[in-house]
Amino acid sequence: MAFKLAFSTVAYPQLTVEEVVRQAKEWGYQGIELRTRGLGGSDLASDPALTEPAKIISIFEKMEIEPVCVSTEVSLHHRDSTRLHQATVQLKRDLELAAALGAKAVRIFADEVDLGEDRRQVMQRVARNVRPLVDRAAELGVQVLFENTPTFGQAKWWWWLLNLIEHPMLGVCWNAANAAAVGELSSISVPNLNSRIKLVKVQDVQVGTGTGYVPLGEGDVGIQDLIKRLMGIGYDGYLTVEWDRLWLPSLATAEVYLPDALSRLHGWFQEIAEIEEKGRKVAEKAAARNAPKPAAKS
Repeated sequence: MAFKLAFSTVAYPQLTVEEVVRQAKEWGYQGIELRTRGLGGSDLASDPALTEPAKIISIFEKMEIEPVCVSTEVSLHHRDSTRLHQATVQLKRDLELAAALGAKAVRIFADEVDLGEDRRQVMQRVARNVRPLVDRAAELGVQVLFENTPTFGQAKWWWWLLNLIEHPMLGVCWNAANAAAVGELSSISVPNLNSRIKLVKVQDVQVGTGTGYVPLGEGDVGIQDLIKRLMGIGYDGYLTVEWDRLWLPSLATAEVYLPDALSRLHGWFQEIAEIEEKGRKVAEKAAARNAPKPAAKS
């Protein structure tokens, strides 16, 4: 199976970077998505902005775990010049931080529509705002990935944005749960975005019920179909399991949720592999039956 598995540090707000990486190694995850609240953040013990990059690199290398992405709170939808300047400055810092850590990507947003605007206007502004930043990202060797939020949950908005700015360092961090929240299935999202998907968030929700978060496979997202669709486009990147205990401490603990999520994902990978193998054998038998018979010797 080509997919690699990671989890986001929002599941473990109380643990340091070293403790989170050690836990990932123990369970069998291959990567970590590092959430950052910026230099002023204090509610996330593993925030990479609070520790020297050299120390973080040493921890990851020792445990043979990969820093997959630096996930930020930056959003580029602002039309207010002061807020946009602050977001731009912070994103530049986050890009430099990701490069220093050896992370391949920085996750950002575009998640609000101002009164009197439509979504297309916002996307045009986001395109203008991100354009000068992706060149800096290219210099650092770090991708800029927009994550879809429910405001822009459908694939069509991101397909349109990425058509406006065709740049190899710009892509999508696809959150299928946010797409499901606005009624879009992976059968629509994944083929439409295709190779523009650079990272995938894996979480399951029951749409319209409480916090909505449930164990993988027990909600409305269709995780198994998401996996199949990703296989269909040849996706070979990370699936990041997200469990939002940073904001929702009443959720089940990471010690309960993350090993269970890993087990379920591996089980589906195995099921899909077995189905593919059976299909291959059936196809080979059919080909053998239909192969032309050798001519009889006279």
